[in-house]
Parts: sequence; structure tokens; C-alpha cells
Amino acid sequence: MAEYAYTMVVTMAGNIYSFGVVLLELLTGKPAVSEGTELAKWVLSNSAQQDKRDHILDYSISRTSTAVRSQMLAVLKIALACVSVSPEARPRMKSVLRMLLNAR
Repeated sequence: MAEYAYTMVVTMAGNIYSFGVVLLELLTGKPAVSEGTELAKWVLSNSAQQDKRDHILDYSISRTSTAVRSQMLAVLKIALACVSVSPEARPRMKSVLRMLLNAR
């Protein structure tokens, strides 16, 4: 989304980034861009400390069981890999699928 807007070039790494943003929208309950702030950048800056990651999740997720919260934190790690600043550091979609299946 944001990458395509800047470059106007469709790439696999850009598609992975966009998928990561969709995951972040689902996990946080926030839109991709709000008041000029990109969700991916906000999550990346707030996830630097492991203990803060739980606060990134939508409030309804944080009220669920420990098992569900743990799964959602695993998905958050996957989303963070997808929105990595470096396109080369982003996983391939096949790896993303494998990671999502393992997060269950």
C-alpha cells in the first residue's frame, strides 16, 4: 500500500508489506493510515520492547485467554517481519504461510 504509493512499482516485497499491514489492521483494530500516521511505522516503533507488544493488540484481543493472546502475539511477529523496512529482509509468502500455520 504505502510502498506502492511511493514507488508506483508492484513488487513481491511490496505485496508482502501490504499483507503485513492487513495483519496489523486485524491485530490492532486500527486503520492503515490514521491522522497522517502509518500503522506499520507506529507498530514498529512501539514493538521495540517485548513487554510493550501486548499493548499493541486490540483491546478485545487483550481480554481473551492467554492461549489466544499468545497466538495473536505470534501473528504480530509475522506481521512485523512482513513490514520490515528493508524489502530484502521480508519473508517470502510461502514462509509467511508456514509461520501462520505454526502460530495456531
